[in-house]
Amino acid sequence: MGGGGALSSARTILVLRREPVAVVCDADTLAPDVMAEQRGLMEYMLGEAGPLSEWRVLLIAPEVAMLLFRDEQLLRSLVPVSPSFEQLIRGRYEPNRVLAELFAQAGEQPFPDVLVRRLEQADLSSLWAAPELRPLEAFLLEKSAAQHPGAAP
Repeated sequence: MGGGGALSSARTILVLRREPVAVVCDADTLAPDVMAEQRGLMEYMLGEAGPLSEWRVLLIAPEVAMLLFRDEQLLRSLVPVSPSFEQLIRGRYEPNRVLAELFAQAGEQPFPDVLVRRLEQADLSSLWAAPELRPLEAFLLEKSAAQHPGAAP
């Protein structure tokens, strides 16, 4: 199951800091039954650490990086070489592998560190249009409103 380190950190934050957390991680599968099992285990583990109102789990299938392949303009601004048509298609199913290929083609290593540096400088606002991120957006808006009553969302 992906996200083991993130899950452990989230549990620690819930127990010790009593702050809301969201765990967003790779599902590493496209199989709905496997994803449901993974999500159930993660929810059980977080449920032991804090109330449901204080955490969210988002499994992105197959990998979170797939979201970059939905916005070709954003993707092209992040990678050092232009992806081929085949890579654009494969990127929806094995995004981390395709991204690693693109950075390797340009001789930029180590991956994913070079991508992370580029992501830190990029405008990622277009990613919020992804339906997979709607539960995260709702959770963040809810928590922000609770911390700042009367503020406009």
